[in-house]
Amino acid sequence: MLSLITFPTGFGEPSHSPFCAKAMILLQMSGQAWQREDISNPSSMPHGKLPVLRANGTLVADSEFIQGWLTQQGADFYPGCTDEQRAIGHALVRMVEENLRLILVHDRWLDDENWARLGPMFFAQLPAPLRKLVPILARRSVRAGLKSNGIARMSPEQRLQKAGNDLDALGQIIGTNPFLLGDAPTAADAAVLPVLSMIDRLPVATATTRLVRRQDWMKGYLQRGRATLYGPLVEQPPE
Repeated sequence: MLSLITFPTGFGEPSHSPFCAKAMILLQMSGQAWQREDISNPSSMPHGKLPVLRANGTLVADSEFIQGWLTQQGADFYPGCTDEQRAIGHALVRMVEENLRLILVHDRWLDDENWARLGPMFFAQLPAPLRKLVPILARRSVRAGLKSNGIARMSPEQRLQKAGNDLDALGQIIGTNPFLLGDAPTAADAAVLPVLSMIDRLPVATATTRLVRRQDWMKGYLQRGRATLYGPLVEQPPE
């Protein structure tokens, strides 16, 4: 059986990490038998990150490469889609993972109110002597990374504008469809849903959370996505 090495669950999400949640959804879509293996310290994993798929004695790191491996085994994550729709799906994944996800990271790690709730949860499995020091060092590293890519250098208004541009694009693509590319979920939804859902479920609502919730299409999309894609993965709290 396949094993997915992943971060634990939290706040109604299959994992703390949107990439881990994405990999779980892809595994469910693939029809493969699999089990999860939760860890909190990925330092021994390839790339030092999660998710990692343990498959036939090998380790497949990164959600994109996990998707590729499952595709090689016969999974079709864009059933009934044209080549153009597949290309649009790929572009949507890139947009959300390289921009909206970073805004989510910012609001989780650098917003003091959210960090007060999330920091202890992220590092709960550490030995007691490390629970104070490691979160401080990790937060410092995340802050440096967000400054390097520019998100943490922007004003709150600029970050909100960037998030709004992405949400407008998603709204144009989804239109009145149940899912991003039509009636059925695809790999694009596997990547986009966790990011939007985790913004919506931040312990303390931020300006980004409120912006997400104001989208006309968002409530229905989150409800359908959680019911369809999260349903087998985690017990859902009341909406």
